[in-house]
Amino acid sequence: MIFKPYQTKVVSSLKEYFRVASELKQTMKNLPNLQNFDWVHSSITSVGLVSVSDSPRNGLGQLYPRLTIKVPTGGGKTLLAVETIRQYQELFANRKTGLVIWVVPSEIIYSQTVDRLRDKADPYRQLLDQASNNHTLIIEKGQELRMEDVEENLVVLMLMIQSVSRASSKESLKVFTDSGSYNSFFPEDNRYDLHKELLEKVPNLDVFQGVSSFMPLVKTSLGNVIRLTNPLIIIDEIHRVFTDTAKGTIDGLNPAMVIGFSATPKSEMNILISISGQELKECEMIKLDMNVKEPTHNEDWQTMVKEIKDYRETIEITSKEYDANTGNYIRPIALIQVERTGPEQRGKGWVHSEDVKDYLKDIGVPEEEIAIKTSSVNDIENINLLSKDCIIRYIITKDALKEGWDCPFAYILGIIPNVNSNTGVTQLVGRVLRQPFGRKTGIQILDECYVYYCNGHTQSIITSIVKGFKEEGLDDLASGVNIQAKGKVPMKRMVKVKEEYRSKYPDSLYLPVWLIKLAKDKYRKFSYGIDIKPKINFEIIDYPKLVGSIVPAIGNESFSTGLTRIDINKGELITESSSEVRISEVKFDIEYLTRRLNEYIENAFLSRKMAIDLYKVLVKKISEKDLGKYNGFVISEIIKEFEKVRDQQEKVIFDKLVKDKTIILAVSNEEIGFKLPDSEPVLVNNYNTYKYYLYEDFDITSINGLEQDVAKLLDNQKNILWWVRNKATKGWYVLSGWKPERVRPDFVVARKNSEGKLDLIYVIESKGAHLEGNVDTTYKNDLFKFMNSTSIEKLETQSVVKAMLNDQFYYELVTQDRFENQISSVMIHHESNNNS
Repeated sequence: MIFKPYQTKVVSSLKEYFRVASELKQTMKNLPNLQNFDWVHSSITSVGLVSVSDSPRNGLGQLYPRLTIKVPTGGGKTLLAVETIRQYQELFANRKTGLVIWVVPSEIIYSQTVDRLRDKADPYRQLLDQASNNHTLIIEKGQELRMEDVEENLVVLMLMIQSVSRASSKESLKVFTDSGSYNSFFPEDNRYDLHKELLEKVPNLDVFQGVSSFMPLVKTSLGNVIRLTNPLIIIDEIHRVFTDTAKGTIDGLNPAMVIGFSATPKSEMNILISISGQELKECEMIKLDMNVKEPTHNEDWQTMVKEIKDYRETIEITSKEYDANTGNYIRPIALIQVERTGPEQRGKGWVHSEDVKDYLKDIGVPEEEIAIKTSSVNDIENINLLSKDCIIRYIITKDALKEGWDCPFAYILGIIPNVNSNTGVTQLVGRVLRQPFGRKTGIQILDECYVYYCNGHTQSIITSIVKGFKEEGLDDLASGVNIQAKGKVPMKRMVKVKEEYRSKYPDSLYLPVWLIKLAKDKYRKFSYGIDIKPKINFEIIDYPKLVGSIVPAIGNESFSTGLTRIDINKGELITESSSEVRISEVKFDIEYLTRRLNEYIENAFLSRKMAIDLYKVLVKKISEKDLGKYNGFVISEIIKEFEKVRDQQEKVIFDKLVKDKTIILAVSNEEIGFKLPDSEPVLVNNYNTYKYYLYEDFDITSINGLEQDVAKLLDNQKNILWWVRNKATKGWYVLSGWKPERVRPDFVVARKNSEGKLDLIYVIESKGAHLEGNVDTTYKNDLFKFMNSTSIEKLETQSVVKAMLNDQFYYELVTQDRFENQISSVMIHHESNNNS
């Protein structure tokens, strides 16, 4: 098998280390007076490492080497792991047999690796067979393993990373569970003398609890088998098991050596060798340039998905020609990141995985070409995506593919969540970087990758991509590695509303919501989808006038959009921005227009009729050719008009419902109203310093920046009774209004008067200076003003809380440059700042 130059460099470093380590370890054995000689430290420094940051001891108290090889994503870590085993057996262990533990980070990588290592025709398996003289066994946890298997074969035991990374005690891990599958490694149960002898040799073996020290009984567990055999342990993504707990578990398995691979090693690791992104690029292992395409129409995910479909098909046309000429099969795959995937989350204002799947089917993609990969749905399980028999061309996910998944056929990443706040993008960018076959095709469209987004700013997506390159080990400027906090995964505990507030001010915990009056003493919660949307009349749109406004634009619009190319050159990340003309030679898509209209109308028959009527007007003014050429632009302009009509009518409809008392603003019980949660989870060891927070403790890690400044100001107010940070999760305060977007304020504050009594509930939304004046901020501000001018209704029904309900409320949007004056102004007044 031919190695890439950087892979040859890794193998050379491993060979040198194994030779040196073997010689030094043997020297220590041969010279009794050197028993205190640290062969592990010396072997590591002898091959060029300046210092030894990680000096682990196994469960017997013996030092052993734990080394890391830094290889960026797409660098062929599986091949390097196989070669590591081969060289270890030959140069350090000096044998053809024994046990090797191979730990992988994900189910996908696990199944792919097992399949390849079991296939005797696969080059990876052939390398292992060379190391074992064709006596290789690949086994999984739970399979039977005999002592003679290890004595006569090279046994590679595959484990998932969770087997060594859990924060719970080792007794909960299956590798330490007693099993009859490993009987040959241990004495018979009634041979207590042999069990005691075995324990004297290996004291850290697990034994059954409550058994006498004179008659011990060692567990027949896989964990004990590993301890007895002193294996080499290979760990993919070793940075994920570098916590104190995980390292302790690994140490307790009595390894002879641990070799880990990571694109982002931690600074305290012993890094034997680092491979740069530049080296991968020079060896044609990654798809660069990365092309970032700005949205044709902002916040229009359907247009983005349609463009992805069109471009993916363009790549596939080229890939089929390439296959015909070279015999190298490529089936381009598009990954699409959605906002929600849970079955209960659909239809709640977020773009769901099923929404995208349905839309892809609507625009002509066969259902069998679409796969969903989430925590609960895995349409790509046990499927070889590289096989010619596989027909999957679209994979929809939220963040299930962020780590441990690399498919060289993935060419396009489409991002629906807002890139300004979408942390998942950082890890997803690495999923489209691997180059098929580890070599360039010489055809630009097949040698690069593509990122589309529909919501956010170009600089935000570029920042996320650059950060993603760093996390994939591809940013050669990121020579230093962040030092991550050691210890256990942060634990949480539940805290309650402080007893003082719960008992003395129960009415302060109930907040107003909009209710619809159904009949006398009968109410339900207001819903935009039920009470506003169906009442909007789109039939008032003047089609000839609308088309007349589109025609001049077609003659003058250049239809160019931003294009940013990201590459690595001489060890530096570089970006180059330009414009791209987007013209697709297709027929005007009436079906697409129908689907877009139905988003606003929700009447399929009426949407279809409107689409046909609009098309009839369009063809009178615009040629069929231009309609097809500028299909996306024309439909976008039509949708803008529908949005304009919607925006004009929403508030009018809402105002009338309020005026007629069909909608009322009221404080009610939890069934139709809202009450702040009785408890909330916070981190243990939280170091909370806030005195007037509503709950017994506060998770200070949940806020930052402006929110921290607001919290500090609130806690220092003279008239503060309590304050709380409203969460953007289920069960917390959310407001609906005349637009479909729901509003979740940042803070709720209770103010007291000079007598210590509750006199105002103050609801705050905080906005940074860069968000002032945008559509979202303007709507929230308008909704707050409207609520302040609307009286709180006092309902006298059985559904209302039986407490003296507070009706003094004030809603305000505070801005970064004025929040101190705005908040202080409200908190110092005792006269009514409210809407009563």
